[in-house]
Order: sequence, then C-alpha cells, then structure tokens
Amino acid sequence: MNLSFLDLAAVAFYFGLMTVVGVLTRRTKTFSEFAVGKHSVPTIMVFASLATTIVGPGFSIGFTGKSWGVGYVFYFLTLSYAVQVVLCGLYFAPRLSLERDCSSLGDVMRKRYGRFAQLLTGIVSVGLCVGFTAIMGKIGGAMLHAVSGWPMELCLIAVTGATALLTFTGGLRATVATEAIQFTFKCLIVPLMLFMALARSPDTLAALSTKASEMTEQAFSKMSGVQIFGIVLSFALGEVLLPPVANRALSAKSGSASRAGFLLAGGFVVAWLAVVATLGILAHGIVPAGTAGDDVFVTLGRSVLPAGVFGLLLAAMIAIIMSSQESVLNSSAVAFVRDIVQVYRPVSERATLRLAKVSTLCIAALAIFIAHYSPSIIDGLIMLYSIWAPTILVPLLVGLYVRQPRPLAGCLSILGGGGASLTWQLMKEPHGVPAIVVGLLVCSVCYAAGHVFGRGRAMTSLQPSQGLTP
Repeated sequence: MNLSFLDLAAVAFYFGLMTVVGVLTRRTKTFSEFAVGKHSVPTIMVFASLATTIVGPGFSIGFTGKSWGVGYVFYFLTLSYAVQVVLCGLYFAPRLSLERDCSSLGDVMRKRYGRFAQLLTGIVSVGLCVGFTAIMGKIGGAMLHAVSGWPMELCLIAVTGATALLTFTGGLRATVATEAIQFTFKCLIVPLMLFMALARSPDTLAALSTKASEMTEQAFSKMSGVQIFGIVLSFALGEVLLPPVANRALSAKSGSASRAGFLLAGGFVVAWLAVVATLGILAHGIVPAGTAGDDVFVTLGRSVLPAGVFGLLLAAMIAIIMSSQESVLNSSAVAFVRDIVQVYRPVSERATLRLAKVSTLCIAALAIFIAHYSPSIIDGLIMLYSIWAPTILVPLLVGLYVRQPRPLAGCLSILGGGGASLTWQLMKEPHGVPAIVVGLLVCSVCYAAGHVFGRGRAMTSLQPSQGLTP
C-alpha cells in the first residue's frame, strides 16, 4: 500500500503526539499504580478507556468484515454485548470497585474461595490474555504490513513488541491516559469515513437498504436457532468482567465512578456497532468484490478518505490495536504475579513491580508465536469467550453476592466448566450446540454440587502482605 506524503505526515504526527503523552504519563513507581492506578481513575477516564478497549480491532475491523458478508446479522446478535456492559455497570462493577485491597480478579476470588481458586483464576486469566494479545497482534501486524510493505513476521514483532515496551514502562494509569486520546481520534475519523462512504456509494439509500435486508435475511435463514442462541450468549457473557474490563472497575476512584463509566460505555457500544456494521454494507460497490472480510475496513478507508485523513485513520487503528494489547498485557502481567507467583510465595513490593514488568515481555513473546495460528478476528473472540464464561463467570458473580461461599463450589465450577467447554470445542461442537452453552451448564451444576457438599467460608480481607501497598 503506497501512502501519500500527507498520509505519512499524519502517521508521523500521530505517533509523535502519542510519544509525548507516553513520556509524560509513564512514571510508574509502585505495583499499585501499575496494576490499578492506585484506585483513583475518574468517571470520564473509565468510560473512555472502556470504550477504547471494547471497540478495538474486533468491534471495528472484524465487525465491518462480518457485515460485508452477512449484513446486519452480527449487529443484532451482538447487541447483547451492550446489554451486559450496562448490567455490569448497574450491578457488578460498583461491587468490584469496593474491593480496595484487590488488584486482580484472582484477589477477589481468593477472598471468597481460597488460594487454589485464585491460582485457577490466574491460569485462566493469563491464558486468555495471551490469546487476545495474539489475535490483536496479528491484526496490527497485517495493517503495518499493508502500510510499510515489511515482512509480516517483522510487522508482528514490531507491533506486539512496541506494545510490550509501553506496558513495561507504564501501567494502568498510563494506559488509560493514552486510550482517552485514541478514543477521541477514533470518534472523529470513523463517523467521517461513514459520511464519505455514503457520498461515494454508487447505490441510493433505498438500494443499500434493500441489499442490507436481503443479506441479513439470507444469513439468518442459514443459521439454526441453537447457533443464534450460542452467538448471543457468547457476546452477552464472554467478556463479562474479563481481566482488562475488571481492572477498570477495580481502578475507579469510587463505586459511582465505576457505575457511570460502564453505563456510558454500554450506550456508546450500541451506536458504534451500528456505524461499523453500516460501513460493511456501504463497502459494496466501492471495495472490490474479492476483498477478504478483515481487509474491508482499511480498503474502504483508503477509497473514500482524503490524503492525510486516511493516514490518521491508519495511525489511529494501529494505535488502538496496540492500546487494546496494552490493556490485555497489563492485566495478564498483574494476574501472573498476583494470582500465580504470589499465591504461595510472598514477594516484596519492589520485586513485584519488577516481576510484573518482565513478565509483560515474556507474555508478549508467547503471543507473537501463537499469533501465527490464530483464526479470524470474530471467530477467535468467540472461541475465547467460550472459555471465559464457563470457567470464571459463575463463581465470580455468585461470590459477589453470597456471604459464605464454598471454596469447593468455586474450584469445581472452574475445573468442570472449563474442561467441558474445551472438550466440546475439540469435538467440533456436536449437533451444532455451542461450547459456551455446554460449559455453562456443567459449570452451574458443579457449583451447585460444591455448594451443597462443601463447607461454608466467611469472606476474608487480604492481609497487608497479600494486598497492595498503598
């Protein structure tokens, strides 16, 4: 992809700006600041950070690619995602923000189910974060390859490696600050792209509406009720309080700040998904018919945006991918240190921060390797969602409300639900039944059995040596 001088100048300007912001905000001195920003992030920053994390490559590039092929099917099915963000804001995020002695979901699980549950939570969290980082790295590498013409391997290393270095030097507060700027750029450029595509489309609004309706009806007719239910359930539950999302709740300065940030993000998701889905419809007649789904977003931008603005779009999208990676890498490093290393071996504050930073680089290297085997964006997300919900979600949500949770219930549900979901996926989902459905059923049964036969345990607070140093 040959870029004009204005596009190159726009890319250089954008990354120069982000470098300045990075230098000014990346002064992490304690693990508390690295992990949860000292529990001091205000509402508007929680909202901007959440929105940027949510509408990363999957809900922009991937979503436009899906609507290019199946119309508005995924828009209607994934509105359940916006509903879960709102419900999290109303019920779950404010409760998490009250856990002032916790820096990870594993800490929350330990207070309710014990150390073994924390260890299991840490293993699942790190594993899924590696998967998310790999998917995002593959997308970012492909975009950099299209812009620069460099070998794909080099582009993959450049994007994920640069993100790892940013995470290494910063922490959650630095990530939130840069995400706020990226959020602003994206909210200006992508709607402009929509209007420019409308102006350039050879079809009338009536013809586009008819095309979208036909594509949507045809796609729905090819899907079974079980498949539809599985996709809705995956997007409704698959990202509920994932480590990067939960860390936003834990980092909020108050329960009200957490609640408001999540509610605003839920409303934003509805409007954003409508915009990027419509881009996929408008691409017909502008983008060549044989274009791969994951390439439609960038190809459309190149076709309709003026020089310079297209450069800003590319820079913003690469930076957003890197920002989403940064959030996930930060969460995975925190989970690795807090929920795996420190479960049985206390580590000093200084050593904890150093270990978290070094583990960031190691996790990034593993993600680069796995990226070579990752599927398409949306398919990869659904696969990871099908693991998260059946393992952590049930014991976590129940634990937030039950006074005396049973450790046996928490551990059994994680092992049973996760094992069932993975086994069902390896069996290629017999009879079309989604793995997330099977996993959730097994997880719920295991939790109920553990609750009946296990011993009650009063919720405990973390000791100073276990929690975060203020």
